[in-house]
Amino acid sequence: MIETLFAMLLLPVPVYTPPVISVGSGKAERTLVTWLPGEVRCGGAIVVPAFLERPLSSLSWASQSPASAVTYTFDIDPSGRTMGIRKVGKDARATGSDDIAPSLAATRFAGGSGQSSCTIVYVPRQTGLDAAPVADLAAYSVNAIAGPLPKEAWERIYAEGDCRDERALGLQARVFPNFKAIVANPGVREWSMVGYDISEDGATANIQTVEGTKNAALDLASRKAVEETRYYRGGRKGCRYPYWRGPATLPAPPIPDENQFRPAGATCPARHEWAVQPALRFPEPYRRRAIEGWAIVTYDVAPWGEVSNIQTVASQPTEDFGNQAVIVVRGGKAVTTQGFVGCTDRVKFVIGASEEEGQ
Repeated sequence: MIETLFAMLLLPVPVYTPPVISVGSGKAERTLVTWLPGEVRCGGAIVVPAFLERPLSSLSWASQSPASAVTYTFDIDPSGRTMGIRKVGKDARATGSDDIAPSLAATRFAGGSGQSSCTIVYVPRQTGLDAAPVADLAAYSVNAIAGPLPKEAWERIYAEGDCRDERALGLQARVFPNFKAIVANPGVREWSMVGYDISEDGATANIQTVEGTKNAALDLASRKAVEETRYYRGGRKGCRYPYWRGPATLPAPPIPDENQFRPAGATCPARHEWAVQPALRFPEPYRRRAIEGWAIVTYDVAPWGEVSNIQTVASQPTEDFGNQAVIVVRGGKAVTTQGFVGCTDRVKFVIGASEEEGQ
């Protein structure tokens, strides 16, 4: 079995400072690409999710051709978890779509007898930064998966105040919530953006939740943290500060015995040595959401150890783990002098520890 273990370490909390706004000119227009989920249909009937996680938005360019809608198929197990997530067709123009399958893996349905052959269509919305909803811009600023949010977007987020650059006030004490006391959501990074003013004496005032994922516990703890935050000077309005709680690990579904997938006529031993160990890399969109997975692959080995004819025969919860497993196995070189046919391996992608850092 090939197993990749990635520990998501408890890192020092970074200090958030909004950029100084200075809108340039003569640059190509940036856009925000947001994927909007449609109805879920299972066997022709509409099924309403108990919790539907939206894909993270991405940045693009106005000159880039708009992406087309994409369709995914999946099953729902008796616990309400999505399984067997597969993309229908391969659209090379699906800009910023690498979080669709992970977000669907984090989606939940009501428990019951389960469903099969479910479908959902995601439609892209590409909007200029001058017209994108401020809530979507704020969400991207917390989950900047395609580079920093451009300055013109920050200008819109701070449009109602004069607190674009609070660093001039001098931060006396930034207080943070006790994130470990807030229950983490598997596969979902919760966040809360707090709006506030800064009084002349440096104390915060008029504190409110302005955007976020509507986690009541995180919203309350975030407002309390801002209430206790202090500056050396004040006299600013319309300040913003986001706090976030990392996702809890979403464990992989049970993995079957790979021997049941062993090809007929296989000559490969149950276990063989590697002269060059496969490079174990976790697929980034799933590491970001702390979603574990696995794949079972079959392959042949040449007499000089080169791996070929790699096939994914099973993967969960999405096909992406199978695609990544092929890349992992392809990078290895086996110890052999006569070669093998029909090798079978399980590749497990395991998160070492839940991501606990927050801002």
